[in-house]
Amino acid sequence: MDGRTTDDEGKRETRSTGFGQPVAGVPNADGRPPYDSPTVAGSSVSDGAIPSVVFASGIEFEPRAGIESSAVLPTPVDHTLELHPWSDSGASGSAAGTDAPGPGDDALAGVGSAVTGSRYRVVREIGRGGMGIVYEAWDVFLERPVAIKSLQVYGDRPAQLQRFLREAKIASRLNHPGIMAVHEFGITDDGRAYMVMRLLRGQTLRQILDARSDPADDQPRLLAAFLQACQAVAAAHDAGVIHRDLKPSNVMVGEYSLVTVMDWGLAKVLAAWEDPDHGVHHESPGDGPHTACGALFGTPGYLAPEQARGETEAIDRRSDVFGLGCMLCEILTGSPPFRGDGPADAWRRAATGDTAEALERLKTSGGPEPVVRLARRCLAADRAARPADAGAVVDELVAYFESGQRRAEQQLVRFFDLSVDLFCVAGLDGFFRRVNDNFHRLLGYTEPELLSKRFVDFVHPEDREATLTEVSRLSRGETTLRFRNRYLCANGLAVWLEWNARAVPDEGVIYAVARDVTERVRLENDLEKSRRDVEDFMENANVPLHRVDADGIIMWANRAELEFLGYAPEEYVGQPIARFHADADVIANILSRLGAGESLAGHGARLVARDGSIRRVAIHSSVYAEEGVFRHTRCLSFAVGATSVDERLARAEAERDSLQRRLADLEHDARGQTPAATTPERVS
Repeated sequence: MDGRTTDDEGKRETRSTGFGQPVAGVPNADGRPPYDSPTVAGSSVSDGAIPSVVFASGIEFEPRAGIESSAVLPTPVDHTLELHPWSDSGASGSAAGTDAPGPGDDALAGVGSAVTGSRYRVVREIGRGGMGIVYEAWDVFLERPVAIKSLQVYGDRPAQLQRFLREAKIASRLNHPGIMAVHEFGITDDGRAYMVMRLLRGQTLRQILDARSDPADDQPRLLAAFLQACQAVAAAHDAGVIHRDLKPSNVMVGEYSLVTVMDWGLAKVLAAWEDPDHGVHHESPGDGPHTACGALFGTPGYLAPEQARGETEAIDRRSDVFGLGCMLCEILTGSPPFRGDGPADAWRRAATGDTAEALERLKTSGGPEPVVRLARRCLAADRAARPADAGAVVDELVAYFESGQRRAEQQLVRFFDLSVDLFCVAGLDGFFRRVNDNFHRLLGYTEPELLSKRFVDFVHPEDREATLTEVSRLSRGETTLRFRNRYLCANGLAVWLEWNARAVPDEGVIYAVARDVTERVRLENDLEKSRRDVEDFMENANVPLHRVDADGIIMWANRAELEFLGYAPEEYVGQPIARFHADADVIANILSRLGAGESLAGHGARLVARDGSIRRVAIHSSVYAEEGVFRHTRCLSFAVGATSVDERLARAEAERDSLQRRLADLEHDARGQTPAATTPERVS
């Protein structure tokens, strides 16, 4: 159950458990049922036989249903319960003197007829097992939803009733918010024993674990829920009671993330804690679960080795600790310690205490190291190596959570004090509440001086209005990023600070960090001044200059360029440079070469002036790029008169060739040889 829904009739809200919606269906991805469903009991596994499956506690909750409902009072079935007070005389023979229906009869047929004044009205069935059913019901007298666990009692099986009564008494003596409360015990008019309990709404830990796609999902919240389960079991251990069937499906995560340990049907009161005044009987050979169900009981994937071997006298608090370790192993690794092809295989592994594979999985799980170490100790095959009881497990978990919080606080304080930045906590009332030592080192004021005045009093007068505006934005929940202002130092100088800050308006607190950027501001100002100087020089230069972007558009042209071609700025800037070139192939070649990163020196071109005349120029151009990205070209043009540089060069080369031929002719005449003009070779 996640989120909140309200029933229009009952006006009762269902609040979030802190986890996602329960998933449909119980089987795992491989098609096999979860390792903790159902509870099984049998005579032995030493001969390789698969134990017969029973519901030792009498109930197996259906998937999704669990003890869960999104509405308080749906359309009820037409039955009320006629309940009779419990009497010890009903403990033997047929309950209430009636012949109970056989197990094949309809589950609701014998609940009772509608009788005026009956206290509990059955709403629906929410769980069913081999020996009992759980209903959601309505307490007519107190007007509250309850759960009723009903057990079919047979006349020749009084031990069933004794065990059921024993479960109710044990649960009643365990006064802890994490243990199911029993309100009443009695017999229905058709001979069914029942107990009335608090109705839980939520998801079982089994459902939550099955919904995870990765063992790391929801791990912090799962560990917090596991701690609550351990605290409930610790309360039972302190009262001399052991559960003996701890597993994820017996842990309910309910509303407000409250955790309840359920199903105390296999619980045992340790002999040292027997108290005749409480009326809770210790197991004897005649009434213990081993009489009805065999010497072995529990759930294969979560059994302590001594429990799997049927060593009844060896089962104690440390057996429950092993069960807690199994759940912790599944939280950290995704699977319980004993995995096999079926219940019998898992049971054999449990009986031999073969946890090597599980310990290896824990080692590589990536979970918190203290928690992994705790899980490994809980899963020790030798019970003497395990924590003594659930209370010891709670102590280690609490120490882990508290140490984590202490480490975080210590690291925060260390970071706060050792950082090169200025860290502070301030109030929306305008005063510093805490500053680190860097404030004193940079500004020169003592901490008492900084805390005694409004922080805006330390701000440069020219920046106070902007600072108050920024504080106002913070008070509305907005975030401050790279805000700059000047702070006055004790020596009369001012420093530039750049701030990042966030406020918690409900608490009236601002958390801020600042850095001294005085030198950076000076460099930025110097750079800006240099940029302005360059722009001024280029604008007033006598040489035509312009910039063209990557698309060939003129971005800027100085006054000399505009005067040279006769255009006004609006006629020239923003236009394609190709529009002002007489030769399309020439400008295309220029742009292509510049786009490739080349620089041009003395490249001839013909420009079209505003009056239509052609101006021959020699272009010098280079590319300006930022982080390897072409931004623009910077070009200057030199007028070269009526002829281009290329033409002048060609003419010079022709004149050179003519002079060389003339010289050759003169030499030939002097020697009486044929003139060079008639010789195919040319003297260079």
